[in-house]
Amino acid sequence: MTDTPASETTYRHRLDERLERLANRPGATIRRVVRGSRGAFPTLVHERLTALGLAESLPDGEPARVEPPDTIGKPELHPLDFEWYFTDDTVRSLVRTLGDAGDRVLCLGTPTVAVGLARAGVPVTLVDRNPLFRMRLDDVPEPLTFVNQDLTEPIDAETAFPVVFLDPPWYPEHTHSWLASACRHVAADGRIYVATFPPLVRPAAATQRSELFDTIRHVGSLSVDDDALVYYTPPFERAVLEHSDVPVISDWRRGDLVRIDVRDPSALPDPPRVETGSDWETFVTNGRVVKLRTTVSGAASEPLAPIDGCEDYVLPSVSRRDARRNHVDLWTSRNRVAAVGNRSVVAEALELLEDGGSVSELRPAAFSVSIDEPTLERLATRLEAVLA
Repeated sequence: MTDTPASETTYRHRLDERLERLANRPGATIRRVVRGSRGAFPTLVHERLTALGLAESLPDGEPARVEPPDTIGKPELHPLDFEWYFTDDTVRSLVRTLGDAGDRVLCLGTPTVAVGLARAGVPVTLVDRNPLFRMRLDDVPEPLTFVNQDLTEPIDAETAFPVVFLDPPWYPEHTHSWLASACRHVAADGRIYVATFPPLVRPAAATQRSELFDTIRHVGSLSVDDDALVYYTPPFERAVLEHSDVPVISDWRRGDLVRIDVRDPSALPDPPRVETGSDWETFVTNGRVVKLRTTVSGAASEPLAPIDGCEDYVLPSVSRRDARRNHVDLWTSRNRVAAVGNRSVVAEALELLEDGGSVSELRPAAFSVSIDEPTLERLATRLEAVLA
């Protein structure tokens, strides 16, 4: 489903109505309005509040927490891995809910919840495509079984879990695909919990939710707990806010928790095909996660080059709909991006940094491909800015 001009107009009208109600409540602040905006991104909320003449009259509100919680270590979370982690309070709430619902749990793409369940003594199987989550933990509790794979592929795990919990990327095709995996591994009378996008996250979201809920009703009865899930604001999202007019807002993102009491897991319609997009190679340097597109356009005249509209190399968005993403060949966990003209040179530089080297130590002799000193100096300067 695409967003049409009509849906954009309707969306803005619905969003403006909600923002006006929130802004006129006693004690309203910019941060409270953003948290109550049912998914609309903070920069859009601020833009609409300004257009409505409300932004100047609202105080920013309580200061944001800048440091991540202790439960999220390094390597940092990355937007290409859809890594929005739940806050500690949300994890504790979910551990209670899921643990009370069954004696074994299958977690799809929810590492912090899986770890919380394991630490509470609940046997849990976690399926997640990103092996880096292990590096963020001091230890992996014994009741946790980790299956490292992409969730768009059939899962190599036992069937008939009494409880399945999934937190898919906030797009209907991903949710449907992950739900199909859940249905293949849930007990016939089991329960599925789904983290779901709120209705104002994008113009088509309300319609997409309605269609998704109709699909879910093939499987069983459902109930929705609005705003039950709170997500920590990761560094890549915080970088977007720091380069905007919006005050940095910690833990602003909310999701809805859908509970499905399963009647017939085999009744789910076939899911749509999920486009996996480009392949990326992952590097980790000084806690930063750096993704380098496997096949770059090569349009840049330099090994590494800035992208139009990305001041200080920061992509000012986390939306899949942002057209600037098409030009991104290198993307960091701080949402800094660049185009790549010579992939071999950039890949070798990142390998050297991953092995503990520094940008200032890069020398032409360290590369297997030819690079002259002036070009390397420009590359080093740009790498330093991108990895800041």
